[in-house]
Amino acid sequence: MKNKSILLGTMITAGSAIGGGMFSLPIVSSGMWFSLAVLSFLLIWYISYLSALMILEANLHYPPGSSFDTFVKDILGKGWSIFLGICVAFMLYILLYAYCSAFGNMAIHVWENSLGKVAANSSTQGLLGLGLGILFSAAIWVSTLFVGRLASILVIGMGISFVIATSGVIANISLTELFSASPPEASYLSYVWAGLPYYITSFGFASVVPSLYKHYGKDVNKIKQSLLYGSIIALLTYIIWLAISFGIIPRHEFVGINETGGNVGDLVSAMELKMGSSSIQSALNLFSYFAIISSFLGVGLSLFDYIADLFDFGNDKKARFITTCISFLPPALASFFFPHGFIAAIGYAGFVLYLAFFFIPFFMIWKLRANRKKGDYQLSGGKVLLGFVFVISTVTAICKVLTMFDLLPVL
Repeated sequence: MKNKSILLGTMITAGSAIGGGMFSLPIVSSGMWFSLAVLSFLLIWYISYLSALMILEANLHYPPGSSFDTFVKDILGKGWSIFLGICVAFMLYILLYAYCSAFGNMAIHVWENSLGKVAANSSTQGLLGLGLGILFSAAIWVSTLFVGRLASILVIGMGISFVIATSGVIANISLTELFSASPPEASYLSYVWAGLPYYITSFGFASVVPSLYKHYGKDVNKIKQSLLYGSIIALLTYIIWLAISFGIIPRHEFVGINETGGNVGDLVSAMELKMGSSSIQSALNLFSYFAIISSFLGVGLSLFDYIADLFDFGNDKKARFITTCISFLPPALASFFFPHGFIAAIGYAGFVLYLAFFFIPFFMIWKLRANRKKGDYQLSGGKVLLGFVFVISTVTAICKVLTMFDLLPVL
């Protein structure tokens, strides 16, 4: 175990956080703008990191390889374990729906560039989202090994295209737009609350804790370092992405982007108008495609394995086909009938992620410490720190509920 590098764990952590959901960040942050968004990022990143350490504290009471189901059932009971399973399944389904919606929107973006806007409409977008969702789900039907190889190519392509796109755009960032984008009387703070549930989704790396524990064993320092460095990579990536988006697109133009649905293609189209280089535009498009497809495959594989285990399906082609249909047809069909739900779906995923990775871990740790059960690691800070994480994360969940009833302002 001592010879295992933290590089792998860092990449696993960063990869689990960074994905297609980052395209929602400029949209939901456009009201609060850059400075408040960065402060919000730091706060949510911090409590997400602490939440992962809470899960690690609970996980270390059990042997390496123990899953969420194992330690939640043992600490809180079977009912809580079932509740967690429902939360995880719902979160995976809603994310797949979001990515199918993004598929359709990006396909429409390509369609408009080649054939003109007259050919593009909501029905076409829904059909494209359905078709592309089914197409990419076929990769998971083939085999897990095939998905792994394809995902490796996509991650490499995502990294290269992101570097090209960002390096070509950084010189065009307007600091005036970034830090003083609106008249002095414009409101910023009131828009913070509606964005917090989306930030929670963007830092959803706590799910990898059991995998890191299985890989590193009881080398707690390497697990903590992997979580810390990987989450910092995600944090910096989001800040750079936000700086680019806000540095080239004025705040008032996001009103129009939001009104059209705020999907991936809407944002990319607005950014392309500000870029002079066709090669940078192509790199941005490639990054968008790679990010969405890799996120779809990662989330899809998780749901596929969950469904296969839940119903005890086999691994032959026929059983995998049945599992694929159960996993992917519902979100793909939902994207056909509701093609503009990308932003809303990411927000709902944030609410469910709160239940699975903040609400439940808080009560697990509280019960373990109340019973004076000491494992190989305990998060420092006592009840004060636990209460801080619980209160802040609960505020984000309340914000999502208020947003559902249109009780919070959005730009």
